[in-house]
Amino acid sequence: MRQTLDETAAVFHDDLRWGRLPAAETAVDTEMRAAFQAHHRGWGVSVQVIDVEVESLRSSSERGTARLRVAWVHAGDSTDVKQSLVEEQWESRAGSWRLRGETVIAGDPGLFGTPAPERRTASR
Repeated sequence: MRQTLDETAAVFHDDLRWGRLPAAETAVDTEMRAAFQAHHRGWGVSVQVIDVEVESLRSSSERGTARLRVAWVHAGDSTDVKQSLVEEQWESRAGSWRLRGETVIAGDPGLFGTPAPERRTASR
């Protein structure tokens, strides 16, 4: 059965939100799977996802782009909620949509293990 990108992305994002990474990986292109695992290695350990909200989803017959806002905290610090805007690239092959790439395009880059730049204060 052929799924739409809307259907595939909804299940994928629900799996991400609830920490079901092995289930989410089934929608990741095999060429990107190692990078996906590296990006999400800390999820459920050092990164706790609070919410995943899809802001936009556009697709043609073979390619799609999703933008989602992820609210998250570092484990052990539930008071400092961070936001990251993620853009995903999807591709349809043989009737199945597969994630081909994901990038933090705004907000805190630490979602994928990239530390935020240090804040510097001016000294007199």
